[in-house]
Amino acid sequence: MRISFLFIILIFYFATNVHSKEEAAVSEVSNELNFSNPKVSNSDILFSQFGGSATVITEYDIKKSGASDVQELLRKVPGLSIKQSGGRGGVVSIFSRGSESDHNLVIIDGVKINEIGGYYDFSRLSINNIEQIEVLRGPQAALYGPGAMGSVISIRTKKYNKKNTITFSTALGLGESPSRGLQSNGGTYFINEQGINISGPISINKNDDYLRFGYSVGFKRIDDNGHMLKNNNHDKADLNGGLSLFTADEKLKVNASFGKKKVRYRYPTNSTGKTEGTPFLNTQKDRRHITTRSINLEYKIANLITLGTTYKYWYMHKWVESGYQAWNGAETNSDTNFWEKREGFDYYARHSKDFNIVTIDTLLGYDSVTESSDYNTFGGTYYAHEDDINQYYGNINFKLPHEISINPGMRKIHHETHGGYTLPSVFLSKNFSESSTRIRGGFSKGIKYPNTYESYSQSYMLRPERQKSYEIGLDQNIKRNIIISATYFDTKIYDLITYTGWVTGTQSGAVYKNIQEASTEGIELSTLIILPKNLRAKLWYTHLKTNVDKNGNFGGDANWPDNKDLLRRPRKSGGFSLSKSNEFYNLSLDGSYTGGRWDYESSNVRLWNKPFWNFDLYAEYSLSNSYINYSLKPFVKVKNILDDERQEILNFDSPGRTTMIGIKGEI
Repeated sequence: MRISFLFIILIFYFATNVHSKEEAAVSEVSNELNFSNPKVSNSDILFSQFGGSATVITEYDIKKSGASDVQELLRKVPGLSIKQSGGRGGVVSIFSRGSESDHNLVIIDGVKINEIGGYYDFSRLSINNIEQIEVLRGPQAALYGPGAMGSVISIRTKKYNKKNTITFSTALGLGESPSRGLQSNGGTYFINEQGINISGPISINKNDDYLRFGYSVGFKRIDDNGHMLKNNNHDKADLNGGLSLFTADEKLKVNASFGKKKVRYRYPTNSTGKTEGTPFLNTQKDRRHITTRSINLEYKIANLITLGTTYKYWYMHKWVESGYQAWNGAETNSDTNFWEKREGFDYYARHSKDFNIVTIDTLLGYDSVTESSDYNTFGGTYYAHEDDINQYYGNINFKLPHEISINPGMRKIHHETHGGYTLPSVFLSKNFSESSTRIRGGFSKGIKYPNTYESYSQSYMLRPERQKSYEIGLDQNIKRNIIISATYFDTKIYDLITYTGWVTGTQSGAVYKNIQEASTEGIELSTLIILPKNLRAKLWYTHLKTNVDKNGNFGGDANWPDNKDLLRRPRKSGGFSLSKSNEFYNLSLDGSYTGGRWDYESSNVRLWNKPFWNFDLYAEYSLSNSYINYSLKPFVKVKNILDDERQEILNFDSPGRTTMIGIKGEI
């Protein structure tokens, strides 16, 4: 009843508002559906010609969404299943097309920001100074290298603006706690977040604009007290910026970027890692300081060959404070203190040649990276590592008559510890201009090397986890204001690494082994519709089937029995987004559905986690320029409108309704 009443109000509002620009809407959707500007990786392949499955989230989308964190935007991408461990700041995992949560390659300005071995917590990514987010689903190792198995999420930050601009936002809000036993009591908690961005051109000589400079700097902070009764605060501060230098003819381009992030999360689990039962611990918290830097230089020779190089640097320092002595029920101050670093260069050359009948775009490159770490845990355990990873890669795009594109690629990787692999891919697409139809598809492979902890003190060599995938898709434009996309994919995952027991003679213990295999297949559907009166509707749906093909005789534990679903991957998921905007206001309603899925209570007990719907509302209004000479927009954001109680991950309650009120402006 509440949902129906809400829909009636919104539909009435959309239908009766008279501020509309339908011609602008048609133009906007045409640009969005074709997205002719973005290119895949550092190649010359346009997304409009790419045969794989890709979603581009523009700066316009980000502004209109009202999102504070990147994961809020990724929840609207078909094929991605996002799960959050409890409140804000809890680990946010992404399962792309049924792959593991550490099979996502995350890149910011060309810098890989995953921890060594692929793990990444998406709760760290705030919407700060972001220009565009590109999401490619399925393995993409030929273009992006190791780690690109389930998806590639590439983020580009702002580095230039044509005029000096200051944008800012501030918001305060209250979250409502669910009423659930020892975890939360139905009370409220405080949230606040602020951000500022400064960008513009740099004028060196007003009489000579051959060399052009631009800059952008952004800062965002978030403080969320958390819905749990004890030890649940999350705060993060994110500073990043960029500098752009280029010639007027764009033959020379230099883009530099930096980022500094501080994240802290206190988690109220008991000694077994659950949020059920007692005792809760006051000491447990996770702190990370993360630094990224990149410098990209490109020079175009005779309009045919572009030479480029990118310097890439990533460093993470992590402190984990957690302790509980089961034998006496006392808390301790046990710490884990370690760092990880990744540094290297990518050298590449692009060449484009039009032979009248066929146009050939070629990319050749060499990537050299050193990964290192230094771990020092409480109790005297110490280990470190340093590995060189060298990669040669090539990619060719043939643009043939009749709007046919064929895109084969290859990457040869040599890892100092885990050996070498050759990873191919091939994608094809065909446009039918008369019917506004595109058919696309391809085959690709991916790998993910073990993390430092898995590799440490093993009596044998671990192999990387491997994946191969096939897909075929269809994109259909209807009357210039509707697009329908459908994709079928079939994926096989090999050599999954699992912590398992072993027995040899009178000795027993546990080690990591490559003992499991799995397969996934499914269908992704999405629709974008531009309706009259500037009403936009997006719908997406994923039907997923996963299967454990081999558990490696895992001692009978129930997490991975043969011929059963993989954990935490719903068979059915989807959602919708309704939005309406003009020069006065912006209003959007999002709804997402997560179907039932298997989860685990412990290492040998599987439980069914219930399906749920989530609804979020965002609204902003522009104050009249007759009162002020700059843009000022009050806004309100409500998450989990119906205050539903659910657990995205078993045993971790999700927050109740959250209401934020704020203002943002541009000078």
